[in-house]
Formats: sequence, structure tokens, C-alpha cells
Amino acid sequence: MSRRAEHIETAIAYHERTEHRFPNRYAASLGYMDWAMQPDPFREYHGSRRIELPLCEPQKDTDPSWAELRSQNPQAAETLSLASLADLLYHSMAISAWKRAGNSAWALRCNPSSGNLHPTEGYLLTGPVEGLSEQPALFHYAPSQHALELRRSLDPCVYAELAKQLPAGAFLFGLSSIVWREAWKYGERAFRYCMQDVGHAMQAIAVAARILGWRVRRVEGLDAMTLDRLLALEANSGPEAEHADLLLAVETVPTATQGPLELALPESLLTGLCPPAVGKPNALSAEHKDWPVVAEVEEATRDQGESHGDVDLDRENSAGFAPSTSLPSSPSARRLVRQRRSAVAFDGGSEIRPEQLYAMLRTLLPALTPSLWTAFPQRQRVHPVVYLHRIDDLEPGLAILVRDPSAGPALRAAITEAREWSKLPGCPEDLPFYRLTSGEVQEAGRAVHCHQDIGADGALVVSMLGAFDGELQEFGAAAWRYLHWEAGAIGQLLYLEAEAIERSATGIGCFFDQAVHKLLGLQDGSFRMLYGTAVGKAVSDPRVQTLPAYQR
Repeated sequence: MSRRAEHIETAIAYHERTEHRFPNRYAASLGYMDWAMQPDPFREYHGSRRIELPLCEPQKDTDPSWAELRSQNPQAAETLSLASLADLLYHSMAISAWKRAGNSAWALRCNPSSGNLHPTEGYLLTGPVEGLSEQPALFHYAPSQHALELRRSLDPCVYAELAKQLPAGAFLFGLSSIVWREAWKYGERAFRYCMQDVGHAMQAIAVAARILGWRVRRVEGLDAMTLDRLLALEANSGPEAEHADLLLAVETVPTATQGPLELALPESLLTGLCPPAVGKPNALSAEHKDWPVVAEVEEATRDQGESHGDVDLDRENSAGFAPSTSLPSSPSARRLVRQRRSAVAFDGGSEIRPEQLYAMLRTLLPALTPSLWTAFPQRQRVHPVVYLHRIDDLEPGLAILVRDPSAGPALRAAITEAREWSKLPGCPEDLPFYRLTSGEVQEAGRAVHCHQDIGADGALVVSMLGAFDGELQEFGAAAWRYLHWEAGAIGQLLYLEAEAIERSATGIGCFFDQAVHKLLGLQDGSFRMLYGTAVGKAVSDPRVQTLPAYQR
């Protein structure tokens, strides 16, 4: 067996091994919270120079609305500066609020995370920026203080060679994961949650960039070892190891180029970009529990520098690219991303209107909202199945959003329990949203989502199906990561769409995989359940206080 085939087998075996099994058998974990091992949620580099970033309150009077961001109307591009970089980070990966209950306090962030554990770290690689650095440099973002920590200063001539491959005014933003933060609580299933959180962060950065009139594109062509070196993570080892996931190119002068950005870093250039790093990472836990299967899948799914999937060449011709002359009333986009919260419980009675549902689903289609999907240039491989619990004037049941029309025949063949496959009443012609079954699905929603009330008490719940075995065979084991990134990105937009209609959402990583498959009649691994999200009217706990994100 080839090494590539071994990696694919490892990824599929991990996915199946970490399935929760109905009715009450869960993937291996400690089964309790060992507070002595609880990781620090904030990475810091001791000994590195820290530059505090300006806070971005109050919000600007010229805020783009959420409707403007969803449209293809161009946004005036902000100049790259210390203030605009601060704005990008403040509305993507910063702390959004502190919560306090009794003697306990915890931070919330703009980018959601499973269990609020935040395995995802961010790194900025940029040329000189006034007030930040007179030289090109690599920085780590420290959300605890809304600050950048200097990891490396770079030779301007070396950085100029890299910049020749970037669009004018662009810089690089890297994302990495510290898997231990999730494994502490979730054991073997933790790597799933880490990759969903990468997707949350990718979409959060893309939205924040769009607010500034910038654009995000994913960088391809670099293997994982190169990414680690570029982000000064190559020396990481041990239970708290941190490894790079991907690079994003942030265009401050948006280009019209479609698809990912290809970078080539010969050894001579890479060596010049990787002088010794400054700063020692803080220890996150005093004790650790080893989960060997997590380390195995992390290694097996690392990027080999290959294609991430078939690029969606049809997107540039989509009707969604037409500028909008009139837009519906909508809240400030900056306010939405800062107020995003994960609901703990729903009221079990509030509905949403069909037009709100359809607007929400339109945002998930790159063909209709391409400006929000620039970090995901490949054809869509994740398709939301929607449990229609409380949609005003719509009969309950199951429905599916086919995000890539070419996947329609395969989905129809795979979902053998579909009894209808028809458009819903009032559904826009250009929205490929089809009813699968009619009838109450609240108890099914609760049961398949680990018997949690949030699976039944919201207005709707989403189960995200990903094209699976075939994608891994074609694009390698790393495709396992990409599928979870795409699912996380869908979840992030559902959060924002819920906030826009004065509702809330919550991601659901706990579900019985095979129970979902059985509900839909999936017989093999051509499609598998990846992630869930519920939307409804949140019930607040009056004992929990909300405090400002930053005290300075």
C-alpha cells in the first residue's frame, strides 16, 4: 500500500472510530473534566515584543450593513495601517465579551469554538506597517490583550522576493491548531472540532476583510512542513504541539482573479524568510493525557501541497455577481460579528418566517453570495440538511440545500429515505432547496444530536453532509480537513444570519453519526455527517453577567 493510501485509510478509520453511536455510546474521552489539566486558552510568547492594537469602539458611522456585505456591491477599501489591521483582528479573532457567573469568568470571541476552548491561533506575515514595524515581520496575534507579538523581523530584500508572488498591497495570515486544547475535554473526537474551528476562523477573517473592502484568498502549493517553518512552528513537539493549518492571502486592493493563490518557496527563499524566532511559548497545562489516535490523524491529514479540490470555475459567471441597486434593511456587519454568541438553550416556541429562512440559506451559496466565499474557491462539497421545526406557514420536515448543482444526482441516489425532493412553497427559483420528507422531526432532531434539547427546541437544525470517501480518494487524506473547514465556514455564516434576524445559533459537534445516516438512508461512505448547527430564540441565564471585552 502506498503512503498516500495509508493516510487516506487512517483518516477514514479515525472518522469511523470517533463516531458517537446511538443511543448512548460515545467516542473515547476521559468522561469527566480533569480541571488540573485544563489548558490556558491564550497562547503567549514570553520574551517577544508586544504591540498593543487600538480598540475599535465605538463603531464607525459608515459601517457597511450585513446586507451590503452579502451583496456584490464593492466596499471602499481601507488603507493598510495599524488601525485597519486592528480592525480586521478585532472583528474576526478578538475577545468579544467576558462572562461571569459567581467566581467563574470566561472570555467569548468573535470566532466560535467547540467548548469555547479555542485551539486556533493566528499569525500575520506582512511588509512594513507604520506604527507596527519598520521591517517586514512575522507576528502572533494575542487576543487576550488585542496585541501582536513580534516573532521575527525579516530582511526587506528577502520579503520583496516573496511579495513578487502576492497581489499589490497583500499580506499573509496563517492559522494553526493546538489540538491539546480540545483533546483535554473531548478526547479522541477532538481533531474534528479543531478543524471545524479552523473553518469558523477562516470565515470570520473573510467577513472582517470584506468589511474593510479587502478580500481573502486561500494559498495553495505549500506543504505542511513549509507552513510550519514559515510560521515559526517547526520546533513544536510534545503534548502541546502547535502546527500550521493553512495560509490566507489578504488583498487590501482586491483583484478580480478567481481561485486560490499559488505560492512557490524554493529553499533559498524559505530559508531567508525563516531566521531564528524570538519568544518562548507559554505552557498551557501542568499535566496531560495522551491520545495517540489524534496525533496519527493529525499527521496523516497534513497538507502535501496538492490541490485542495476542483476549483469552482462557474462562480464568476453566476448571477450573484450583479451589483444590487436596492438592499433590505440590515444591522451593522461590525455589530453582528461582535455580538455573535453561542446559544445554550432555546425557548422551544419561537418561529422564523420563510423569507428569513430563504435569505439565510442564500448566504450559504457561493453562487449567490460570492463575496463571502473567497477563502473557499473549490466546488462545494458540504450540503446542509435542514430540520424544519418552526418555520411560519411551512409544514415541518426535512429539506436539503444542494450547494453544488452537479452534486444533485449523487445526493438523490444516496439519500434513499427522501420521499419528495420538491421545492418548498415560496422558495426562490435560484435557491436549490428541496423538501425530502414531511412531518414532525423534533424528536428525531433531539435524538440524533446526542439527545440534546437544542436539536428540537430551535426553529431549525442543520446537519451538514460532506461528500467524503470519493473526495479523499481523489484529493488525498488532507481533504478530510478541507471538508471540516467548509462545514465550519457554513456554521459561522449561520451564526451571523441568526443574529441578523434577532435570533441565535449554536454549533453542534455532538451527534450520532450513523443515526443521521440512517435517518436519511445513507448506505455507504459517499456522504457523511460532519457538523450541526441549530438556530432559534435563545434563553438567557440571568445569573450570568456580561462584561466588556477589554478594560483598557
